[in-house]
Amino acid sequence: MVSADSANKDNSLESFGGWPAILGDLVAGVDLTPAASRAALGSILRGEASDAQVAGFIIGLGMKGGSVLELTGLVDAMMDAAAPLNVPENTIDIVGSGGAPSRRKHALSVSTMACFVASAAGAVVCKHGSVAASSSSGSFDTLEALGLEINLDGPKVEECVNRSGLGFAFAKNFHPAMRYVGPVRSELGVPTTFNFLGPLSHPGAVERQVVGVSDPVMAPRVAGVLAQRGSKRSLVVHGGDRLDEITITDSTRIYEVRDGIVIGERDFEPESVGIRRVNRAEIQGGSAQQNVEIMRRIFAGEEEGPRADIVALNAAAGLLVADLVEDLEAGVEAARSVMRNGQAAKKVDDVLELSRELASR
Repeated sequence: MVSADSANKDNSLESFGGWPAILGDLVAGVDLTPAASRAALGSILRGEASDAQVAGFIIGLGMKGGSVLELTGLVDAMMDAAAPLNVPENTIDIVGSGGAPSRRKHALSVSTMACFVASAAGAVVCKHGSVAASSSSGSFDTLEALGLEINLDGPKVEECVNRSGLGFAFAKNFHPAMRYVGPVRSELGVPTTFNFLGPLSHPGAVERQVVGVSDPVMAPRVAGVLAQRGSKRSLVVHGGDRLDEITITDSTRIYEVRDGIVIGERDFEPESVGIRRVNRAEIQGGSAQQNVEIMRRIFAGEEEGPRADIVALNAAAGLLVADLVEDLEAGVEAARSVMRNGQAAKKVDDVLELSRELASR
């Protein structure tokens, strides 16, 4: 019989040759096994690695490009260290990986707005995200500027989801071990493999997601990881303009995962659902406060046009993975309906009030 101590030792970083072997393989372009990548990140998340080792690991993975099996091992390590979060089985998330060059300035908080819309249209949503690492405004920058209490713990996020159909899980609270990575990642100031790990490491282990990926090479790999982890229904989307969402300035490559299998990929054109193709300037956002103002105008019916269209389209994708609509065209109609009739605006106000109630306890 193998003791627990022996099993842990076999899975330790030293059993894979330590940092010299791990970093040597990455520099040589050799893929790590899932167990080795899990052990390496596990060591980092326990605070055992130096800043130099963390930086070497991040850059090495980024230069080589993480394989499906490497990323799966990294996600396993993230989930090993995550705080628990229990959400309903049908819960969805709409999330972008970040890192798009065009989002470093004037980023529009599309996925954040889309989560409010999808929830107003009937989906149960728990958005997992963080503040900006490489763009002008991350999802939780916008939520904080909106006035949402973002620092809720697991039981309070669970209650928020169960009572309102929408909750927000701030990554810092559910992946506290990422404090060993965050400072190095911020100092590097460039998109890294961790841009992809966040969306794949939802603490509620949701099985229905829309994941935006700006890197065309990584998009099919992210789909592969979702399949490896048994996703029930997910879409991985890559904008032809390198946006990490379904875009309306270009075509979008969509990879669909069902029941643990990547069942296909296709190119989506916005015109196919009646949305006019526009130039990038027409879907720009700005600072967190500017994004809040844009969201309020859209949800009040004071702004229609490209920014409202891209929000509706990405909310439609959420409704599709939730199995609430038959196709994206029907999803767009459902999203537009709740944006026009005030339900999306009411959802914002209801969740704000509930978050404040929960935070005051």
